Amino acid sequence: MGESYFRGHVTQRGIVFGPEGDVLLVTSGLRPWTFPGGRIETDADPEAALRRTLYERVGLHTTVEEPVKTVTDIWGSGDEPVYAVLYRVQARSRNVELGEEHDDFCWYTPDGAIEEMHFKSLEQAVERAVTNHETAEWTAETGEPDGE
Repeated sequence: MGESYFRGHVTQRGIVFGPEGDVLLVTSGLRPWTFPGGRIETDADPEAALRRTLYERVGLHTTVEEPVKTVTDIWGSGDEPVYAVLYRVQARSRNVELGEEHDDFCWYTPDGAIEEMHFKSLEQAVERAVTNHETAEWTAETGEPDGE
């Protein structure tokens, strides 16, 4: 048997946290609530591309932090599957200005955002984004290195 390789689109999404720790979700038409983001162009710097995409689609200035999860086939794009990298992102404000891609937005608590997800892998992504951030804050406050 021959090996099979992924053929499709690469996208990246931001699990965007507001200054108070709430999570931004967006929707388009009849689709469920999801994370903002979009496809990445060949040879683009991933973090810079995600910052630009988030500014264009939701009008927020953001800091892109670490990737927290990768998923496939959730945001389907016609006949082509999608491979998505989900990042933890910090927004400087909650002043959302939607672009043409989205019809509505809502800020949720992290637990509320998890409840809105229709896929276990997206629930896990929010959980990881919260946990990774809490661990980083604890490490910064205590001066202890990660993992100790």
